[in-house]
Amino acid sequence: MEYQLELINVAKVYKDFLAVDDVNLQIKKGEIVSFLGASGCGKTTTLRMIAGLIHPTRGTIRIQGEDMVQVPPYKRDISMVFQNYALFPHLTVYENIVYGLKTRKIRDKKVLKEKAEEIMKIVQLSGVENRYPKQLSGGQQQRVSLARAMVVKPKLMLFDEPLSNLDAKLRESTRVEIRNLLKTMGVTAIYVTHDQEEALTISDRIAVMNQGKIEQITEPACLYQKPATSFIAGFVGHANFIDGVVQSVLTDKIRITTASGKQVFVKKDAQRSLSPGAQVSCIIRPENIQLCEKEQESADNIFPGKIKARIYLGSTIRYIVDCAEGKDFEVDLHTRDSGHCVEGDTVFLAFQEENLVLVDR
Repeated sequence: MEYQLELINVAKVYKDFLAVDDVNLQIKKGEIVSFLGASGCGKTTTLRMIAGLIHPTRGTIRIQGEDMVQVPPYKRDISMVFQNYALFPHLTVYENIVYGLKTRKIRDKKVLKEKAEEIMKIVQLSGVENRYPKQLSGGQQQRVSLARAMVVKPKLMLFDEPLSNLDAKLRESTRVEIRNLLKTMGVTAIYVTHDQEEALTISDRIAVMNQGKIEQITEPACLYQKPATSFIAGFVGHANFIDGVVQSVLTDKIRITTASGKQVFVKKDAQRSLSPGAQVSCIIRPENIQLCEKEQESADNIFPGKIKARIYLGSTIRYIVDCAEGKDFEVDLHTRDSGHCVEGDTVFLAFQEENLVLVDR
């Protein structure tokens, strides 16, 4: 299969600092892949190497099978949407949008007008073509930046945290618009963000980066439900961690003993070979914990605790529960199912074994 983009053992070293460490990645045509991670994880450096703005220390970058390492940025047929929009303040909306077409030697005014009108209709900018960037809202400026990048129909579109300057409500709607636009036009895209919700919304796959490496790349649902490492579990969404030692390996589940002596059963993971005595970590999401006001008959997969805080989040109530494991657990319940528990109450947290996920430490 010929991929739209391939990264093969790509690395970047600055003196004694390894910014990107042997990244390997294949992206298919029309796919939207996000690089997700905290500041300094290597995601923007990787994006800039793909764009040709930074030269890799080693490795291969291919676009449609062609090696790009020695190809200058303007010859890579890539469009980039920046965090600050990078619009020309002295040019109108129309002039900003057709700028990329003109740099590609398209001079026919009729062709320019047709292409601009087509993309402005798609991004809902019709009627503002004669305005200047300073006369537009932040959301409109973002659409102009998108239109300018997409009108040239590049082989690859790169997004460098393009929504960070917008307010929360506008970010929510704009990221949906971006995904719909990219899918409508069949554009292949890489999207860099530190916002996990943004990545989950916009992506076909998410590559979580940590210390210059891709720790896991998979579909959004799989990333949330089956994180590969404790770092990913803690970075993507909220997670409660349970550490312990494997006591026995049964046919379809594993029995773990925690530091406080509690017995926990976890569904067996076919990808992991575990033996008695092995130290393990597993996670459970806050919405997958049952909060019981009375002690249960079985002591397995049940932790007693005391409520430290009750936080109203609109559709859900989040309880912070101090358990005997020496750590606080988060429990999210739908508002209508939250019961009458308050700070100071003794409660019991119950876990279903299929909701506990083993992760690498």
